[in-house]
Amino acid sequence: MSRVKAYLELIRYPLFAIPIVATLPGVLIASEGKLTWRVVAALIIAMFGYFAGMIKNDYFHHETDALTNPDRPLPSNRLTPKQALVPASIIYALCVISGFLLSVKAGLLVMALVAISHLYNAIFKAKGILGSLTLPLGIGLLNVFGALVVSDSVPRLVWYAFGATTFYDLGTHIITTFKDISRDKQHGITTTPVQLGIRPALFLSAAATILAFVIAFLPYWLEQPLVQKYYAVWVILGLVAAVVTRIPLYLQPNEKNGYFALKGSMIGSILFFPCLMGTQVSIGVSTAIILPLLFVTMLLLRTSRQEV
Repeated sequence: MSRVKAYLELIRYPLFAIPIVATLPGVLIASEGKLTWRVVAALIIAMFGYFAGMIKNDYFHHETDALTNPDRPLPSNRLTPKQALVPASIIYALCVISGFLLSVKAGLLVMALVAISHLYNAIFKAKGILGSLTLPLGIGLLNVFGALVVSDSVPRLVWYAFGATTFYDLGTHIITTFKDISRDKQHGITTTPVQLGIRPALFLSAAATILAFVIAFLPYWLEQPLVQKYYAVWVILGLVAAVVTRIPLYLQPNEKNGYFALKGSMIGSILFFPCLMGTQVSIGVSTAIILPLLFVTMLLLRTSRQEV
Protein backbone atom coordinates (compact mmCIF):
# COMPACT_ATOMS: atom_id res chain seq x y z
CA MET A 1 0.00 0.00 0.00
CA SER A 2 2.87 2.37 0.79
CA ARG A 3 4.32 1.74 -2.68
CA VAL A 4 0.98 2.58 -4.30
CA LYS A 5 0.88 5.81 -2.31
CA ALA A 6 4.42 6.62 -3.44
CA TYR A 7 3.49 6.14 -7.10
CA LEU A 8 0.42 8.33 -6.63
CA GLU A 9 2.70 11.04 -5.27
CA LEU A 10 5.03 10.62 -8.24
CA ILE A 11 2.26 11.21 -10.79
CA ARG A 12 0.90 14.16 -8.77
CA TYR A 13 -2.60 12.73 -9.04
CA PRO A 14 -4.42 15.92 -7.93
CA LEU A 15 -3.45 17.35 -11.33
CA PHE A 16 -5.16 14.55 -13.29
CA ALA A 17 -7.62 17.01 -14.86
CA ILE A 18 -4.97 19.13 -16.60
CA PRO A 19 -4.23 16.76 -19.53
CA ILE A 20 -7.95 16.02 -19.84
CA VAL A 21 -9.04 19.65 -20.16
CA ALA A 22 -6.09 20.38 -22.47
CA THR A 23 -7.21 17.61 -24.84
CA LEU A 24 -10.98 18.16 -24.71
CA PRO A 25 -11.20 21.02 -27.25
CA GLY A 26 -9.25 19.04 -29.84
CA VAL A 27 -11.33 15.88 -29.53
CA LEU A 28 -14.74 17.54 -29.31
CA ILE A 29 -14.10 20.05 -32.09
CA ALA A 30 -12.88 17.24 -34.34
CA SER A 31 -15.86 15.02 -33.43
CA GLU A 32 -18.29 17.97 -33.74
CA GLY A 33 -19.37 17.50 -30.14
CA LYS A 34 -19.97 13.75 -30.31
CA LEU A 35 -18.65 11.43 -27.59
CA THR A 36 -17.01 8.53 -29.42
CA TRP A 37 -14.63 5.81 -28.33
CA ARG A 38 -11.82 7.71 -30.05
CA VAL A 39 -12.56 10.74 -27.87
CA VAL A 40 -12.24 8.58 -24.75
CA ALA A 41 -9.08 6.89 -26.06
CA ALA A 42 -7.39 10.24 -26.71
CA LEU A 43 -8.20 11.48 -23.20
CA ILE A 44 -6.84 8.30 -21.59
CA ILE A 45 -3.60 8.40 -23.60
CA ALA A 46 -3.11 12.09 -22.80
CA MET A 47 -3.63 11.51 -19.09
CA PHE A 48 -1.25 8.56 -18.83
CA GLY A 49 1.37 10.33 -20.94
CA TYR A 50 1.12 13.28 -18.55
CA PHE A 51 1.56 10.96 -15.57
CA ALA A 52 4.64 9.40 -17.19
CA GLY A 53 6.11 12.86 -17.62
CA MET A 54 5.55 13.59 -13.94
CA ILE A 55 7.37 10.39 -12.99
CA LYS A 56 10.27 11.23 -15.29
CA ASN A 57 10.43 14.68 -13.69
CA ASP A 58 11.12 13.10 -10.30
CA TYR A 59 13.57 10.63 -11.86
CA PHE A 60 15.71 13.33 -13.43
CA HIS A 61 15.57 15.65 -10.44
CA HIS A 62 15.71 13.28 -7.46
CA GLU A 63 19.15 14.58 -6.44
CA THR A 64 17.85 18.15 -6.37
CA ASP A 65 14.73 16.97 -4.56
CA ALA A 66 16.96 15.48 -1.86
CA LEU A 67 17.81 19.09 -0.98
CA THR A 68 14.55 20.86 -1.77
CA ASN A 69 11.84 18.18 -1.34
CA PRO A 70 13.35 15.37 0.77
CA ASP A 71 9.93 13.83 1.45
CA ARG A 72 9.33 13.01 -2.24
CA PRO A 73 9.23 9.24 -3.00
CA LEU A 74 12.74 8.98 -4.48
CA PRO A 75 14.85 11.01 -2.04
CA SER A 76 12.95 9.46 0.87
CA ASN A 77 13.88 5.99 -0.53
CA ARG A 78 10.27 4.82 -0.71
CA LEU A 79 11.02 4.10 -4.37
CA THR A 80 14.31 3.66 -6.21
CA PRO A 81 15.14 5.63 -9.37
CA LYS A 82 14.79 2.39 -11.36
CA GLN A 83 11.29 1.88 -9.94
CA ALA A 84 10.40 5.27 -11.38
CA LEU A 85 12.22 4.99 -14.71
CA VAL A 86 10.87 1.60 -15.77
CA PRO A 87 7.11 2.22 -15.39
CA ALA A 88 7.42 5.71 -16.90
CA SER A 89 9.22 4.29 -19.93
CA ILE A 90 6.64 1.51 -20.30
CA ILE A 91 3.78 4.02 -20.13
CA TYR A 92 5.46 6.19 -22.76
CA ALA A 93 5.93 3.18 -25.03
CA LEU A 94 2.28 2.17 -24.64
CA CYS A 95 1.18 5.72 -25.44
CA VAL A 96 3.26 5.73 -28.63
CA ILE A 97 1.94 2.32 -29.70
CA SER A 98 -1.64 3.35 -28.96
CA GLY A 99 -1.16 6.56 -30.91
CA PHE A 100 0.02 4.70 -34.00
CA LEU A 101 -2.83 2.19 -33.72
CA LEU A 102 -5.30 5.09 -33.82
CA SER A 103 -3.56 7.22 -36.45
CA VAL A 104 -0.08 7.41 -37.94
CA LYS A 105 -0.13 11.20 -37.52
CA ALA A 106 -1.22 10.84 -33.90
CA GLY A 107 1.54 8.31 -33.27
CA LEU A 108 4.17 10.64 -34.69
CA LEU A 109 2.86 13.48 -32.55
CA VAL A 110 2.98 11.28 -29.44
CA MET A 111 6.64 10.60 -30.23
CA ALA A 112 7.21 14.35 -30.49
CA LEU A 113 5.38 14.93 -27.20
CA VAL A 114 7.52 12.30 -25.47
CA ALA A 115 10.63 14.02 -26.86
CA ILE A 116 9.40 17.41 -25.61
CA SER A 117 8.70 15.94 -22.18
CA HIS A 118 12.14 14.30 -22.06
CA LEU A 119 13.92 17.49 -23.15
CA TYR A 120 12.05 19.50 -20.53
CA ASN A 121 12.68 17.09 -17.67
CA ALA A 122 16.28 16.23 -18.56
CA ILE A 123 17.58 19.60 -19.78
CA PHE A 124 15.30 22.61 -20.14
CA LYS A 125 13.63 22.61 -16.71
CA ALA A 126 16.87 23.94 -15.26
CA LYS A 127 17.38 26.48 -18.08
CA GLY A 128 14.98 29.20 -16.98
CA ILE A 129 12.94 30.63 -19.84
CA LEU A 130 13.64 27.59 -22.05
CA GLY A 131 11.81 25.42 -19.54
CA SER A 132 8.92 27.86 -19.34
CA LEU A 133 8.58 27.72 -23.13
CA THR A 134 9.00 23.98 -23.62
CA LEU A 135 6.43 22.50 -21.26
CA PRO A 136 3.52 24.74 -22.38
CA LEU A 137 4.19 23.74 -25.98
CA GLY A 138 3.58 20.12 -25.03
CA ILE A 139 0.38 20.99 -23.16
CA GLY A 140 -0.92 23.01 -26.11
CA LEU A 141 -0.16 20.20 -28.56
CA LEU A 142 -2.53 17.90 -26.67
CA ASN A 143 -5.33 19.72 -28.52
CA VAL A 144 -3.74 18.79 -31.84
CA PHE A 145 -3.18 15.22 -30.67
CA GLY A 146 -6.84 14.87 -29.71
CA ALA A 147 -7.98 16.10 -33.11
CA LEU A 148 -5.66 13.71 -34.94
CA VAL A 149 -6.90 10.74 -32.94
CA VAL A 150 -10.53 11.56 -33.71
CA SER A 151 -10.39 12.71 -37.33
CA ASP A 152 -6.79 12.37 -38.56
CA SER A 153 -6.90 16.10 -39.33
CA VAL A 154 -6.76 19.37 -37.40
CA PRO A 155 -9.79 21.69 -37.82
CA ARG A 156 -9.04 25.40 -37.82
CA LEU A 157 -10.73 25.94 -34.45
CA VAL A 158 -8.27 23.53 -32.84
CA TRP A 159 -5.39 25.85 -33.70
CA TYR A 160 -7.08 28.60 -31.68
CA ALA A 161 -7.25 26.15 -28.76
CA PHE A 162 -3.59 25.25 -29.25
CA GLY A 163 -2.50 28.89 -29.17
CA ALA A 164 -4.69 29.85 -26.22
CA THR A 165 -3.64 26.83 -24.16
CA THR A 166 0.06 27.22 -24.91
CA PHE A 167 0.23 30.90 -23.98
CA TYR A 168 -1.92 30.49 -20.87
CA ASP A 169 0.29 27.65 -19.67
CA LEU A 170 3.39 29.73 -20.40
CA GLY A 171 2.05 32.44 -18.11
CA THR A 172 1.13 29.84 -15.51
CA HIS A 173 4.49 28.05 -15.65
CA ILE A 174 6.31 31.29 -14.87
CA ILE A 175 3.91 32.00 -12.00
CA THR A 176 4.48 28.54 -10.50
CA THR A 177 8.17 29.23 -10.00
CA PHE A 178 7.52 32.10 -7.59
CA LYS A 179 6.32 29.77 -4.84
CA ASP A 180 9.86 28.41 -4.41
CA ILE A 181 11.97 31.38 -5.50
CA SER A 182 13.99 31.70 -2.27
CA ARG A 183 14.70 27.98 -2.20
CA ASP A 184 15.66 27.99 -5.88
CA LYS A 185 18.12 30.85 -5.36
CA GLN A 186 19.61 29.11 -2.32
CA HIS A 187 20.27 25.88 -4.24
CA GLY A 188 21.31 27.48 -7.53
CA ILE A 189 18.22 26.37 -9.45
CA THR A 190 17.65 28.54 -12.52
CA THR A 191 13.99 29.43 -13.02
CA THR A 192 12.57 32.21 -15.17
CA PRO A 193 12.31 34.77 -12.31
CA VAL A 194 15.84 33.90 -11.18
CA GLN A 195 17.17 34.20 -14.74
CA LEU A 196 15.27 37.27 -15.97
CA GLY A 197 14.49 39.01 -12.70
CA ILE A 198 11.20 39.23 -10.84
CA ARG A 199 9.58 42.14 -12.68
CA PRO A 200 10.53 41.01 -16.21
CA ALA A 201 9.24 37.51 -15.40
CA LEU A 202 5.96 38.91 -14.11
CA PHE A 203 5.63 41.06 -17.24
CA LEU A 204 6.27 38.07 -19.51
CA SER A 205 3.71 36.00 -17.60
CA ALA A 206 1.11 38.75 -17.89
CA ALA A 207 1.79 39.26 -21.61
CA ALA A 208 1.46 35.53 -22.34
CA THR A 209 -1.75 35.27 -20.32
CA ILE A 210 -3.32 38.30 -22.03
CA LEU A 211 -2.40 36.87 -25.44
CA ALA A 212 -4.01 33.55 -24.47
CA PHE A 213 -7.33 35.23 -23.71
CA VAL A 214 -7.17 37.32 -26.89
CA ILE A 215 -6.65 34.16 -28.96
CA ALA A 216 -9.52 32.42 -27.17
CA PHE A 217 -11.87 35.28 -28.01
CA LEU A 218 -10.91 35.42 -31.70
CA PRO A 219 -13.36 32.70 -32.85
CA TYR A 220 -16.16 34.73 -31.25
CA TRP A 221 -15.59 37.37 -33.94
CA LEU A 222 -13.83 35.52 -36.77
CA GLU A 223 -15.57 32.13 -36.87
CA GLN A 224 -19.20 33.09 -36.35
CA PRO A 225 -20.76 30.34 -38.53
CA LEU A 226 -18.69 27.71 -36.71
CA VAL A 227 -19.22 28.50 -33.06
CA GLN A 228 -21.78 28.71 -30.29
CA LYS A 229 -20.83 32.00 -28.70
CA TYR A 230 -21.65 31.13 -25.10
CA TYR A 231 -18.25 29.40 -24.90
CA ALA A 232 -17.01 32.88 -23.99
CA VAL A 233 -18.48 32.33 -20.51
CA TRP A 234 -15.64 29.90 -19.74
CA VAL A 235 -13.06 32.31 -21.14
CA ILE A 236 -14.33 35.05 -18.83
CA LEU A 237 -14.41 32.75 -15.78
CA GLY A 238 -10.85 31.63 -16.48
CA LEU A 239 -9.81 35.27 -16.85
CA VAL A 240 -11.38 36.20 -13.52
CA ALA A 241 -9.73 33.27 -11.71
CA ALA A 242 -6.31 34.12 -13.11
CA VAL A 243 -6.45 37.89 -12.61
CA VAL A 244 -7.95 37.95 -9.11
CA THR A 245 -5.44 35.47 -7.69
CA ARG A 246 -2.41 37.04 -9.40
CA ILE A 247 -3.00 40.62 -8.26
CA PRO A 248 -1.36 40.05 -4.82
CA LEU A 249 1.72 38.55 -6.50
CA TYR A 250 2.12 41.56 -8.77
CA LEU A 251 1.69 43.96 -5.87
CA GLN A 252 4.02 42.04 -3.57
CA PRO A 253 6.10 39.29 -5.20
CA ASN A 254 6.74 36.64 -2.57
CA GLU A 255 6.32 32.91 -2.09
CA LYS A 256 3.00 33.11 -0.26
CA ASN A 257 1.41 35.16 -3.02
CA GLY A 258 3.10 32.93 -5.59
CA TYR A 259 1.38 29.86 -4.18
CA PHE A 260 -1.95 31.69 -4.10
CA ALA A 261 -1.46 32.68 -7.74
CA LEU A 262 -0.58 29.07 -8.58
CA LYS A 263 -3.85 27.83 -7.12
CA GLY A 264 -5.75 30.47 -9.07
CA SER A 265 -3.94 29.53 -12.25
CA MET A 266 -4.88 25.88 -11.78
CA ILE A 267 -8.53 26.80 -11.30
CA GLY A 268 -8.24 29.05 -14.32
CA SER A 269 -6.68 26.24 -16.35
CA ILE A 270 -9.59 23.89 -15.71
CA LEU A 271 -12.06 26.63 -16.63
CA PHE A 272 -10.10 28.03 -19.57
CA PHE A 273 -8.31 25.13 -21.32
CA PRO A 274 -11.54 23.40 -22.41
CA CYS A 275 -13.41 26.63 -23.24
CA LEU A 276 -13.41 26.14 -27.00
CA MET A 277 -15.16 22.80 -26.70
CA GLY A 278 -18.11 25.07 -25.94
CA THR A 279 -18.19 25.94 -29.62
CA GLN A 280 -19.47 22.41 -30.28
CA VAL A 281 -21.47 21.36 -27.21
CA SER A 282 -24.22 23.00 -25.19
CA ILE A 283 -23.59 25.06 -22.07
CA GLY A 284 -25.19 22.27 -20.05
CA VAL A 285 -22.81 19.65 -21.42
CA SER A 286 -19.71 21.81 -20.95
CA THR A 287 -20.81 22.64 -17.39
CA ALA A 288 -21.36 18.94 -16.65
CA ILE A 289 -17.79 18.25 -17.78
CA ILE A 290 -15.88 21.21 -16.35
CA LEU A 291 -17.40 21.68 -12.90
CA PRO A 292 -16.94 18.06 -11.68
CA LEU A 293 -13.31 18.14 -12.85
CA LEU A 294 -12.81 21.41 -10.99
CA PHE A 295 -14.51 20.13 -7.84
CA VAL A 296 -12.53 16.88 -7.73
CA THR A 297 -9.26 18.71 -8.36
CA MET A 298 -9.87 21.17 -5.54
CA LEU A 299 -10.91 18.34 -3.21
CA LEU A 300 -7.77 16.33 -4.00
CA LEU A 301 -5.52 19.35 -3.54
CA ARG A 302 -7.09 20.07 -0.17
CA THR A 303 -7.04 16.48 1.13
CA SER A 304 -3.76 15.21 -0.31
CA ARG A 305 -1.54 17.98 1.14
CA GLN A 306 0.78 17.21 -1.74
CA GLU A 307 3.09 19.83 -3.20
CA VAL A 308 2.35 20.36 -6.90
